[in-house]
Parts: sequence; structure tokens; C-alpha cells
Amino acid sequence: MPIGIKRNFLPISIICLVCSSTLGLKINAAVTNGADIYCFMRNGGNSHEPSWEAAYQFIKNKKQGLFKTSPKQAASFIVEEVVQDPTKYEDCINYLGDLYTGDSSSIGSSSDKELENEVNTLNENTEKSPKGKYIDRYDY
Repeated sequence: MPIGIKRNFLPISIICLVCSSTLGLKINAAVTNGADIYCFMRNGGNSHEPSWEAAYQFIKNKKQGLFKTSPKQAASFIVEEVVQDPTKYEDCINYLGDLYTGDSSSIGSSSDKELENEVNTLNENTEKSPKGKYIDRYDY
């Protein structure tokens, strides 16, 4: 019996050794993430759409399994990665809003005065609800 155990133990140990080494390589190889791709492409001058498609495709391919990642989940992954390391992605913070609106914006698209005028006009247009009167805030 001891010889039979040794014969069975050798193939099992080889399989375990190969599996553990490939898992270790896979963990070390996963250095790039969706935020790296999105920010690199945006900083390279690309608009939102091709940058988003490349990052989303990378995130979908990275996650194995039956269910794929939705676009909202992928956008939240990118935002989480940027928030966790803001010094690494300091040039990318300006583009995070584009992940949810889908519009492409550049860093210097509007000046401070334009933004102040926009905020002032929005404040003037808002109506205050009187007490006791129900106004549906989600009625657009």
C-alpha cells in the first residue's frame, strides 16, 4: 500500500504545484485596471466614447464568470480606483463626470465666470415649495 500512495501522491502534487504557480502569475499580472486605460486615453487626447469603450471592454474581459459587468458597475469601478489613489489619477479627476453623463468635456472648457453665471441662473429658476404644498421633486 505505501507504494500505491506514493504513485498517487506524485501526480496530485504536480497538479497542485502547477495550479498554484499559474494563480500567482495571474495575480501579479493584473496591474492594469480600467481607470488606467480610461485616463491614459483621455489624457492622450481621445474623447469620452473611445476611451470608455476601451476601458469597459477591458473590465468586461477581466471579470470571468456567467454574469458580465454592466456599464454602471464599470463606471463605478473606475471612480473607485480614481478615488482610492487620487495622486496617481490627478489628471483624470476632471473626466469622471463624463462616465455618468456620456458627454465629452475637456479640462478647460469653461471659465469660472461662466460657471458662476450658470449657477446664478439655476438658483433664480428654482422655486421654493410653500409649507403644506406637495411638489414632486422628481417631476421633470
